[in-house]
Amino acid sequence: MITGQSTTLITLNNISKKFGSIWIFKNVTAEFIAGKKYAITGANGSGKSTLLKVLAGIITPNAGEVKFAFEDVYQHISFSAPYMDLPEELTLNELFKFHENIRRLSISRQTFMDEVQLEGDKEIRNYSSGMKQRLKLAFALFTESKILLLDEPSATLDEHWNNWYLKTVQQVDSNRLVIISSNIPAEYAFCDTTLDIGQFKK
Repeated sequence: MITGQSTTLITLNNISKKFGSIWIFKNVTAEFIAGKKYAITGANGSGKSTLLKVLAGIITPNAGEVKFAFEDVYQHISFSAPYMDLPEELTLNELFKFHENIRRLSISRQTFMDEVQLEGDKEIRNYSSGMKQRLKLAFALFTESKILLLDEPSATLDEHWNNWYLKTVQQVDSNRLVIISSNIPAEYAFCDTTLDIGQFKK
């Protein structure tokens, strides 16, 4: 079990998840503390992304309980993953305006644009996979939230933007809970605690 002395934002009580008749993981019990950085690790197909989706409220476990320290959970979570879709018919300027109507960013629009270095009047469908990935990361990193969830954050990023991710994620508000799903040590080397999902297979 992961424990700590500060405020617990997410508690997992013996959660289990299966697809069809196959159990992905069983009886995961953990606490995730505000201000800490956690890595969920394991081999490909071990359930890392599935657990992160449970933490994000995207999917529900088949057994066990997920407890959050607050109501209106989705207003307190920022999430980024390579498989997450963007509204590709919009330009970045249009997406930015849409985002501003539902969530508040921690930086100004100009600073955001300077960070991502993307053309605001270009439709997202015309961005490369690496451009889309850094855009997803930027919206997660720079949206005001108590919890930051990142799945395979450096996927499709080149060396320059991988270094940008590593620098930026380590500079997030010290009160935020950060959880990273990855099997690449460089993506989570700065984390305080590692949770190997493979230990919950039986």
